[in-house]
Amino acid sequence: MDTLKHLNYFYDILMELQSKTGTRILATCNIRMEWPQQGVYFFFEPGELRDNGKQMRVVRVGVSQSSESPQSPLWDRLREHRGTISGKFSGGGNHRMSNFRYYVGSALINRDNVVCPSWEELESYNTSIRKEEHPLEMKVSDIISNMPFLWLSTERSSRPDQLNKFIKRNAVALLSNYHNQVALDSPSPNWLGHYCPNDAIRLSGLWNHRSVDVTWNPRFLNYLEKLVRLVK
Repeated sequence: MDTLKHLNYFYDILMELQSKTGTRILATCNIRMEWPQQGVYFFFEPGELRDNGKQMRVVRVGVSQSSESPQSPLWDRLREHRGTISGKFSGGGNHRMSNFRYYVGSALINRDNVVCPSWEELESYNTSIRKEEHPLEMKVSDIISNMPFLWLSTERSSRPDQLNKFIKRNAVALLSNYHNQVALDSPSPNWLGHYCPNDAIRLSGLWNHRSVDVTWNPRFLNYLEKLVRLVK
């Protein structure tokens, strides 16, 4: 099957990247670490394995966002997923800044029967709402901050934004089980995403809601491999 062949190729590339950089978890990351300005990242999840029962499967693909910040936009995006580590609402976060956080929180609400009506009010945000949502935001932070991830710089590209989008779109499409009659690297029965109200999350097996229903362009694997070869 072409799908399985391309999946194995994709994971072989990530294994090469991991051998060069290792994995990180957001719980132990900070701005003082070396982060590229532009890049793509791949989250894994404890307990979520590929069909071979040995490799962790990718559950989320993301990219840096355009920013005028002198700091790394890649780190800024990862920090939004991680949440806050200091201040009045330390340990929490803002799911209005991260759809990754939003969907994980939505799944927790369904699974654990959490009462948090403001979670869906994405346009409303004040101190009272933050206080109400803080316990759930803390649970979300605990889950995401302990997911291993790999990151890859695209800043050598003449058009990193376009390359980021190309890799993300096609990686998500390849990994998704949204249209697969026979699931490949399907989520475990205990995967939290099964409780997410969003169909794209549940049917794809990913914490991504866009590009799960499109056809991938296998050329993205060549770009990905070339980028990994540049890593020292």
